[in-house]
Amino acid sequence: MPFPSREATLPAMNEFELIEHYFRGWRGSHPDLILGQGDDCLIWHPRRATVMSIDTAVEGRHFPAQSSGAQAAQRAFLPALSDLAAMGAEPAFFTLALTLPGPMDDAWLDAFARRLSELSEHYGLVLAGGDTTSGPCRVISLQMHGLVDAPLRRDGVQPDDDLWVSGFPGRAAAALPSVLNPAQASAPVDWVAAYWSPEPRIELGQRLVGLASAAIDVSDGLAADCGHLARASGLNLLIETSMLPQAPSFQGYPEDQVGSWILSGGDDYELAFTAAPGQRDAITALAAMLNLPLTRIGRAQAGDGQVLIGHNGEAHTLSKTGFQHF
Repeated sequence: MPFPSREATLPAMNEFELIEHYFRGWRGSHPDLILGQGDDCLIWHPRRATVMSIDTAVEGRHFPAQSSGAQAAQRAFLPALSDLAAMGAEPAFFTLALTLPGPMDDAWLDAFARRLSELSEHYGLVLAGGDTTSGPCRVISLQMHGLVDAPLRRDGVQPDDDLWVSGFPGRAAAALPSVLNPAQASAPVDWVAAYWSPEPRIELGQRLVGLASAAIDVSDGLAADCGHLARASGLNLLIETSMLPQAPSFQGYPEDQVGSWILSGGDDYELAFTAAPGQRDAITALAAMLNLPLTRIGRAQAGDGQVLIGHNGEAHTLSKTGFQHF
């Protein structure tokens, strides 16, 4: 859903001054990074298999125009990092391509750079390079790089596997009216936090290597992203509505609305994964160790790569499965 437009305000700084002022001197290093910022290319010599993913966040499309610099940094960085979690990877480094409207908003950019630096340090990534330019609106592209010996993939689902999901999906979608119009709509604190500060399940992804047969992060909606697992593996995935985890803050809301938030809402960045039934005890123990709900919500079965929704003993497809980027 596009967000309202914003008027830009600001002073002038050229590209090289901007990079030097906001994005140099950050703490953090990585032994595989031979040459980082400051040359035509970075040089990376990995010890292990490297996985890479790139995400783009566009103002008015992926974050509201009224977002603070810190909020925009979170909305760009954390979803991008979630792709590494889905592969079971250890975060290593990232690159940043940043488009800014003129004149430049120094306060916004300072808050953006500070929050991005904090997040990169917290999750153990090095900013290894990138690009800056001007344009009609703010666009943030982040390429994430991680290391993993046996990456989790989408095409590994096996017949009769269990289907699981972490956390409480649906809260970010439920928060959207409040995000768009905070003066006109309110939302529980955990909904707003789920939208602005999603938590990439990095440790969960790493610990699922050897337990899970396939995994994906839930970015565009639980049903839609499970559909990617189903199509990649050539099997159907049946999601039972009676097994879906419901956040305590959903109590009192209409069942149909809650079901729509959980199944079709995006921006959760939880992990959906499959595993053999023999792994149930190990996954239950993992949930306790991480203090993170891991809920079995369905199973894989023979089929042609569809997601089916089981409700009151019947199975059907959803007409609306999740967020569309185009």
